[in-house]
Amino acid sequence: MPETSEARDPSCILIRNEMGGIVAAHGEVLDVLGWTAEEILGLSSTTLIHPEDQTSAITAWLQMIETPGATAAWRGRYRARAGTWRWVESLNTNNLDDPNEPCVTSSLRPVTVEQVGIEEELRSRKQLISRLSDSLPVGLFQIDLRRHLTFTNDRLHVIIQTPAAATTAAQFAAVHPDDRDRLETALTAVLADELVDDLELRFQLPTVDGDGRGTRVCLLSLRSLTDSTDVVTGAIGCVSDVTDSVRLRRELQIRANVDALTGCLNRSATLELLELAVHEGATNDDGLAVIFVDLDDFKNVNDRYGHATGDAILIAASRRMRAGLRSDDHVGRLGGDEFLVICPNVPSRQHAIDVAGRLDASLQGTVAVAGHTIELRATLGLAWTNDEISPDELVARADQAMYKAKQARRAPQRVNR
Repeated sequence: MPETSEARDPSCILIRNEMGGIVAAHGEVLDVLGWTAEEILGLSSTTLIHPEDQTSAITAWLQMIETPGATAAWRGRYRARAGTWRWVESLNTNNLDDPNEPCVTSSLRPVTVEQVGIEEELRSRKQLISRLSDSLPVGLFQIDLRRHLTFTNDRLHVIIQTPAAATTAAQFAAVHPDDRDRLETALTAVLADELVDDLELRFQLPTVDGDGRGTRVCLLSLRSLTDSTDVVTGAIGCVSDVTDSVRLRRELQIRANVDALTGCLNRSATLELLELAVHEGATNDDGLAVIFVDLDDFKNVNDRYGHATGDAILIAASRRMRAGLRSDDHVGRLGGDEFLVICPNVPSRQHAIDVAGRLDASLQGTVAVAGHTIELRATLGLAWTNDEISPDELVARADQAMYKAKQARRAPQRVNR
């Protein structure tokens, strides 16, 4: 039970540095705090403050030291030598700009029984809210207009793996550098009484967890807090960990668009990309090249060495094709041993021939598979256009060119134009 004040409330003065360390103590220190002045010299104030009151104490302290000459009151519990807790009110004055004796001067006095009753009621309610928030599967935090944190729940620190901090800049220091401007914009918006919903942010974890993941993806939503006159006083935020769902979504997207064996685009994704490339090519001066690739004698490889070896040949061919192309070219597997290469922004037919020639060269050579050395060869058919044309017609031209090269049966003519 907090101690009652006497007829004349005792008081004391603490002189503290910028970090809150006690450098001097005067007055009735023993009566107010339950320690002698000598016993508390050199101590940090936070070592004496009740754990449940430290967040409010640190927040009040940071706000006060921002402005020279500012005075701020704080009320909370200090631990006495006997281990009991004493309620005190501290009036802190920022004298850190004093050239002779930079310090913070704190005047402390006991809080009355009536005041303690109010504080205990408020503390009880805050504890209830805190316990309820800690039971939620999402991270919660509250900030004031200066972006100082006035509340966080335990789940927030579990999600973002950052200990409690006084400011949003420190609390969210793990946000990916590419996402920090978006976070700042969101905080500015909510403090201007705007809604922020489902902002996706990436957090760089301080250590890589057991799954080998170094990044956590979260959704942030923010709501303004206002006073009785609807003036914004701060905001509350909700952080949800969606890392697993984002990973699953990306895996599904990959499965939907990528051939599982070769890693190339699958047939449907290839044709969709081609349609887009044709449309975009019609709006600029550059041409579009399409190269139809058919692996030679692939059926014989499957029949002689088995499907596992055939799969290895397909994988090797797809890797060589991707390695030999430009960064904005794409390789798609149409099925079996047939591939389609889409090359946008090819300015001339000669440029298209050069691209096809490099691709043809990348597909010549041997592949070592399961103790066998197998010759890799392919026949290519090229179609290039800078005119309006349908995707089907462009593929048909490339396919026809490939079959003409097949019929010629001469290596120098594997690339038919």
